Amino acid sequence: MLKMSGDWRECANPTTQAIAAVSGLAEDGDSAMGEALNEKRSSNILQWARAAFDLALSQWLLLAMGLVIALAYRFPSVGKSGGYIASQWTVTYGAVSLIFLVSGLSLSFEQLVKHTRNVRLHLIVQVMSFLVTSSIFFGVACAARTNQHIDVSTLVGLIATGALPTTISSNVVMTKQAGGDEAATVVAVTVGNFLGPFLTPLLITKLYLPASAEFREWLPSEATDNLPQLYRNVMLQMGTSVFAPFATGQVLRAIWPKQIQWAIRKFNLGKIGSLCVLTLVWSTFCTAFATRSLESINKPTMVFNVLINFALCISFTSLSFFLARPPHFLRRLSPTLFMGADKPETISICFCAPAKTQALGIPLITAMYTTSSDETRALIQIPMVLYNAEQIIVGQIMVAWFKRWMREEAGPGVEEGHALREDSQVPHSQC
Repeated sequence: MLKMSGDWRECANPTTQAIAAVSGLAEDGDSAMGEALNEKRSSNILQWARAAFDLALSQWLLLAMGLVIALAYRFPSVGKSGGYIASQWTVTYGAVSLIFLVSGLSLSFEQLVKHTRNVRLHLIVQVMSFLVTSSIFFGVACAARTNQHIDVSTLVGLIATGALPTTISSNVVMTKQAGGDEAATVVAVTVGNFLGPFLTPLLITKLYLPASAEFREWLPSEATDNLPQLYRNVMLQMGTSVFAPFATGQVLRAIWPKQIQWAIRKFNLGKIGSLCVLTLVWSTFCTAFATRSLESINKPTMVFNVLINFALCISFTSLSFFLARPPHFLRRLSPTLFMGADKPETISICFCAPAKTQALGIPLITAMYTTSSDETRALIQIPMVLYNAEQIIVGQIMVAWFKRWMREEAGPGVEEGHALREDSQVPHSQC
């Protein structure tokens, strides 16, 4: 019996060993599968982290804007007008001068001459900037003044925002991201910012604010007592911070073209404009927090300002697209009158026409209201800053849409953002 039992164990040993081997293989398989799942999970986390980082990098200007506003709230005495760094000089003149110096260095004279001849581009952008958008802003302000919960100061700020020219740095950056005509954008915004110091004070002080008793109280004293003095203040500030730096940049580029081009690429000078805009935002909010002007704006007014800015910016962008590329039935009706722009130029128009500059707007309001209090200037400038931030948000959404639009008719091998232009469109030289 014992012998049989031993024989049975001997016979059973191979089976047991086989079962153990299979169990070992299963455990190894489970271990390998677990490692694969962990690797996949780690890979997914890494991909999500990379996507989040790329998103934050693409929206760095908005994130930085939130950061500088938080810093302004925490340390308002540093950047306020008359504060530690004397921002009424260092920022209002220094930062703005850097913006236009870099613009002068970046824009070749040949590009300036070529796109200056593009009459249709300038008509659409400048008429939208100074007439269409300003009149709509004024209409919204007049409609909202009947609401007792909306502060008049915000409505005056909206009117001033509507009369401003288009912005520079963010327009150029987003046009490039979307694959638009960057040179056309640079020239269009440069023309607008040169017209702004002449047209904006005239629109605000002679056309819009005098039209209503509530708004008339916010007229700068120079506009009622001595208009030539107002223009002298504006031209003095614009000449030293806008015209002279731009001309200096053009001269330096003409003398050392290769060296300037190398410096722009090597040191990424295009970012300086965005950093200077952030400095302007920071200084404006420092003054607003220091004077407690934001506390005087009630919540309904702030909500109204934010929502109406989004609505107007989207509406202006849609209208700009319609003007740049009229519907086909209008083109068939009158090909000359309703001539469509090509896709890159359309993108340029859609970014330039709805936008408003705070780089020029903030010092312009400062020059117009030289005898007014810091609180008065801050209340008028806040809607400009809010609109600028919201137009960047809308612009980033449009960048993604325009990229897809550019790829729709792109042939094989065409890189993203550089789709071929439509053959049916008229080239710049004929516009």
